[in-house]
Amino acid sequence: MTKMIQCKLCGHKFDETTAQPMDCNCGCGGNNVLCPNCGYEVRLPRTNIPKKPKKEEEMGFMGKLMSKLRMGN
Repeated sequence: MTKMIQCKLCGHKFDETTAQPMDCNCGCGGNNVLCPNCGYEVRLPRTNIPKKPKKEEEMGFMGKLMSKLRMGN
């Protein structure tokens, strides 16, 4: 199933997987794609943003323990 998003400027609907991705420059951590019709930056919905894996420093005790146990397998 393709994920279609709509440009807020020109109203063009397009597949976000084929659009050109770019990082958001406002500091929110979101990702944007360029509209292939007009070039306007369209923000991806939060559900479609790929999640970054947490670094070991950011994980809690249980996360670190599970990470160590997975490395043993």
